[in-house]
Amino acid sequence: MKAQQLVLFGACLGALLPQSACSAEAELKAALLYRFVQFSQWSQHAPSAQLYCVAGDKEVASALQALLKQSNDSSKLLSSVKDSSACSVLYMSDSLAKKPKWHALLRQKGLLTVVEGAELFRKGAHFGLIAEPNRISFRVNLTLAREQGFHLSAQMLKLAKEIH
Repeated sequence: MKAQQLVLFGACLGALLPQSACSAEAELKAALLYRFVQFSQWSQHAPSAQLYCVAGDKEVASALQALLKQSNDSSKLLSSVKDSSACSVLYMSDSLAKKPKWHALLRQKGLLTVVEGAELFRKGAHFGLIAEPNRISFRVNLTLAREQGFHLSAQMLKLAKEIH
């Protein structure tokens, strides 16, 4: 049953993806990021429009920008930690998330965070994307999300490979 749900979820994501020069992996990561936000609620100070910030991955930033063209939301590629003050959603590459100054952003209140890698999401991110052969799975730090006032959809949680 879970495999069927993942295939259906992937098919729905595929319908959202724009045609572009980005790699399929970058497009899938951007689509997952977009869906994580759609299936999450901020309990306090919910932004009227999301500002998706991407740090350390130009391809994901490009794919996300193309995906958001039909919405009121926007995205930007971060070049420094200082640029993150207005962000409501943060996607960070594995290499940046390991750096102390970037790692500190993972605990910023009101910021929904997604990182690459299984280890880093346990240390402060809400979602962790894990590249596997022929697919990308995700893990959810539900305890942290609840502590920070986020409510995550049960439908999305059913698709997670692991929930903490």
